Amino acid sequence: MAEITIRGAGIFGLSVAWACVQRSATVQVIDPNGPAAGSSGGIVGALAPHVPENWNAKKAFQRDSLLMAEGFWQEVEQAGGGNAGYARKGRLQPVADDAALALAQQRAETAKALWQGQATWSVIRASDTPWQPDSPSGWLIHDTLSGLIHPRHACDALVRALAAKGVTVQAEGEDRGQVLWATGVAGLAHMTANHSRLVGAGVKGQAALLDY
Repeated sequence: MAEITIRGAGIFGLSVAWACVQRSATVQVIDPNGPAAGSSGGIVGALAPHVPENWNAKKAFQRDSLLMAEGFWQEVEQAGGGNAGYARKGRLQPVADDAALALAQQRAETAKALWQGQATWSVIRASDTPWQPDSPSGWLIHDTLSGLIHPRHACDALVRALAAKGVTVQAEGEDRGQVLWATGVAGLAHMTANHSRLVGAGVKGQAALLDY
């Protein structure tokens, strides 16, 4: 039986914990601040693909991850009874000008092969959509691979699923087995302090929850 200690109970740490538990590993999750205490406590997460061109292994990996996300979150919800707030609803992007329109149309063709028919990238008129959003050129890019998730709800769903397997988030504990650090910006700061260069930094993101 493999043992793993995961430090950090955000969406990344909890997702890794769930994947390990599904593979029969012995897992403990440690976070002194509890689940979703950092950026994973937000209300919206965009899961958007790279553009379908200049293809490489990383883009293919991301495409495969986006395609498997629906099944992953369904499994989490079924195991614990929570609602992860995941939906693959696609995305609309305004097209700025004629040059951007030509590029978008070119990408629509490459997406047919690179996305293997499992998602589409198309160019449509803004006036043909029910919402009719403003676009400088009058055109929109519509892709069906993009999804969204509610990070705070997703963390709660993961906590419920892990609890159903006997794993709870602990405030403190000793490392056992392999150790995975999933501590977000705090982890990046710690690594930078012990390195000769900047390892990484936080990126600001914003979301507003409106009362309609």
